[in-house]
Amino acid sequence: MSSVQPVPLPREQIAVIVDEHLPRFAQVLGQAWVAYRNTGSHPGSRLAQIGPAARAMLISDFTREPARRVFGGVAGVRVEERYGRPWVSLAGGSVQVRFRALTPQLGFCLSDTDRAQRLAYHLGDPCLPMMEPGTVLTAGYVLAADDADVERCALVCHVGSEALYSIPLNRPGHGEVERPVQLPLTPLSPPLIRSSQTAAQRRLDSRADRRTRNE
Repeated sequence: MSSVQPVPLPREQIAVIVDEHLPRFAQVLGQAWVAYRNTGSHPGSRLAQIGPAARAMLISDFTREPARRVFGGVAGVRVEERYGRPWVSLAGGSVQVRFRALTPQLGFCLSDTDRAQRLAYHLGDPCLPMMEPGTVLTAGYVLAADDADVERCALVCHVGSEALYSIPLNRPGHGEVERPVQLPLTPLSPPLIRSSQTAAQRRLDSRADRRTRNE
């Protein structure tokens, strides 16, 4: 069975790596939201009738162009598309950042696919089989209760679908980036994180074994 990967980097190390890029992540999210509003917010548009999942997919599509433009040419940063979505690679690939919608608790809906599970538990990306697993972060946005505006943005480290810690991003065009904060109030300890990673790896190995037997 595959060995369990190390826990994600702690927020103190991540804060140093991402510090200069925080306004850039906020800019990408802000521009994606504006693009969505400009496309589908007027009352006569059919896009005004779509549900949360479809809206999140559209906004995710709108992050591709600004991600390449905002991070293009920045030293030490690589932007690439995986399954049509932009990823920002920092620190030689040891930190991988994606863009997506978040719940008010800074969590997200976790798919049961193998790739989604591996990313959620920092077990590596099948898109990059030759690269060592790194810390996966989510540059995400939380919509206001009426879905009419972005309430806040944050760079979040998850274990599974739950937020381990977050670094708030300035809301596009509003104020300064805040200091990093820890989530939840009683954070997961490294042994608990390793335990959850072990369980996730066992599930993935079990699936792979079943697929092999069925072939």
